[in-house]
Amino acid sequence: MPLNELISAPLNALNNAYQNNVDMRKRVYGESLLKSFTGRTDTPITNDSFSSEEQQALDALVKQHYAQKMAQFQRPRKALLANAQELEKAAEQELGYAKTIDPSRTETLARITGNARRYSTIAQQLRDAAEGKLPTDFAFGYMDYGERIGKNVYDNDPKGWAQTLGRFRYKVDPATGSYEVYDKYDFNNEAHKYNAENYAEMSAPKRLFNALLNTSIGDQYALGEAYLAGKNAVPVTIKGKLK
Repeated sequence: MPLNELISAPLNALNNAYQNNVDMRKRVYGESLLKSFTGRTDTPITNDSFSSEEQQALDALVKQHYAQKMAQFQRPRKALLANAQELEKAAEQELGYAKTIDPSRTETLARITGNARRYSTIAQQLRDAAEGKLPTDFAFGYMDYGERIGKNVYDNDPKGWAQTLGRFRYKVDPATGSYEVYDKYDFNNEAHKYNAENYAEMSAPKRLFNALLNTSIGDQYALGEAYLAGKNAVPVTIKGKLK
């Protein structure tokens, strides 16, 4: 047997054992924290970070989500334009509501304005779809994992992607049926923004202590927040197939 095979075989076996026996959320969280502490945050989270079964579960989630989105955007033109108008009105109402909120309530304001932006974005996509231009770029949210049926368990998410990547973006190539998840492992979004920013401001020892606490005995939902922001964020590039 060639030397490279003698070396790679036990390493592959060790990696398979690691992936099959350590929770996906803890693996990605721990590896990303290590990257942040060693200045390697330019090394992305890729397909190699997951087992074949975990990737298959992600394929299934994205495939179902994409099918739902296509059903939404392939409705009759009249329905698309009416839906777009409803969302534009909802965005205006959110922005109007934001004007009544005390400016010191920054977290509440961020959530409201975030809703307005989301409604406006979808409205524009619906108008484009009415003209025959279907979107190829999508955002996967916590609601897309199905109903929560237990602590950090969702009925459409048996492998735990909700607490591994949480929300993420993906783009699709309709011609090939391939997709690519692209994002940053930071969870600095409207739902977890302030926790992430507070965590990023901690000293390295305090951040490490809190990370270990959250990973081992804390609320495991914290793994879905990542608590990595700014220079500590790790890029995500995962590729898959819809068919």
